[in-house]
Amino acid sequence: MQNIKNLKDPTRWICSLGILSLIVLGQVKPAELAKVICRDHDTTITCDCNNEGEQNWVLPQLKGAVDRIEVRNCPDLIVETHTVTHTEGLRKIRFQHIGQLVLHEYGLSVSRYASNKALIVEFEDVNFHLIDSHAINGNIDEISFVGGSIEKMQPFGFTTIKERAILLKLEDVTIQRIESQAFKKFSVEQMIIANCHFTGNLPTRAFYEVEVLNELSIRNNQFLEVHSLAFALKFISKLSLSENRFVSVDGEWLEAPIRDAITMRSNDFGITSDIAFKGLKVHRDYKLSERLELRFHNNTVRSWLPTSSVIAVDGLGKGQENAVVVASPLPLHFHDGFSLSLREVRYDNAWNCDQLDRSVEPPLPRANFFRQYSEQLLFQRQAPERWSGTEVNEFVPLRQIIAEQCHVASYVAYIVVGSVLLSLLLVAILLLLWWRLAQRRKRRKLDVVQPEPRTYKETQIVYQIENAGLLKTDM
Repeated sequence: MQNIKNLKDPTRWICSLGILSLIVLGQVKPAELAKVICRDHDTTITCDCNNEGEQNWVLPQLKGAVDRIEVRNCPDLIVETHTVTHTEGLRKIRFQHIGQLVLHEYGLSVSRYASNKALIVEFEDVNFHLIDSHAINGNIDEISFVGGSIEKMQPFGFTTIKERAILLKLEDVTIQRIESQAFKKFSVEQMIIANCHFTGNLPTRAFYEVEVLNELSIRNNQFLEVHSLAFALKFISKLSLSENRFVSVDGEWLEAPIRDAITMRSNDFGITSDIAFKGLKVHRDYKLSERLELRFHNNTVRSWLPTSSVIAVDGLGKGQENAVVVASPLPLHFHDGFSLSLREVRYDNAWNCDQLDRSVEPPLPRANFFRQYSEQLLFQRQAPERWSGTEVNEFVPLRQIIAEQCHVASYVAYIVVGSVLLSLLLVAILLLLWWRLAQRRKRRKLDVVQPEPRTYKETQIVYQIENAGLLKTDM
């Protein structure tokens, strides 16, 4: 009976299963990562996986005097901590055609004392699963990412102890997630971000306290939402921002003092904060008498109104909180230290005539920005297409939009003039009626002739008696 009770006790079965699992796990050893075969040739070490994808690869610890390390053709590769720390005289590390790469902390870290040469790190067609903190660290002169993708980059993923690096380049890279302060506190001659696709939002201080001593070029990239202070840079000599597409730029997304030149051309900034460009300032080392010119040409912006009280309903009938409601166009704010050059700046908004100051004639925009650049700011004018009957958004200067669509003041003038003319007409009609009535009354009266008073005064009756002699009868 006691044995039957023990068989029915669930704790007994759990303990038995635990013991069996421990026995099985003890007999089965975990599969070890295969080390990449590396060969020496003069001062170059070449590590090639030959695209063998049946197992995961790990880069072995590399030691000794070496000038160049090349790693290529690995479907899945892990670089562990201090893999190249014990090398001497290392000048260049190159990764090429890696299907998935994991860089652990200090994986590509070279001590300053291990080599008197600055290090060049190149990644070509490499898909990063993870770039851990301080994974790329040392006396780095150049680092470039060409092709491939970055799934996740931790804070301080790239750091250099070199006082003045030459190049940081991101080109043709798909970037999913970069943590805040991934690129922090280094100086570089040239920084290039070109033809990249950011599939995740760019967080605050993704690039933080970076000095670009020559030129920062950001061109032909696709961004989602760029958060406030995503590029919080310490110094930029020349800034070139061209042909980029943004879903939105929030707050002062780009903050930096500029010393020599700044150009923003042919960008679509999407939903744009009115202070998006206020974080750009003139560096104190700028000494010329004329103000530094900020060229803002052929760009597209769209004003927005964030609100949590408005819930937008999508096509499936589901509510979406924190909806973005397109608002009336807002003026952009730029630092007063620049000489602003605007040319063909498109607002993807309809102009609101309520933004006019009607106390002046002709009416002008209240905001000085719209008033000053009414010829260079373009707004939508919807015009039906002649043949297809669809509507085409045409951009025309703000001055023309105001003249064509904001006619309230002209209507008031017409009403006033019409009222005055109508009043004058009524007065004329009343005068004419009064005159006609007066004429009729005059005809109905009898004509009475009254002599003039002087007639009685001047009329005298004169009697003259003539002596004609005695009549015959008297005799």
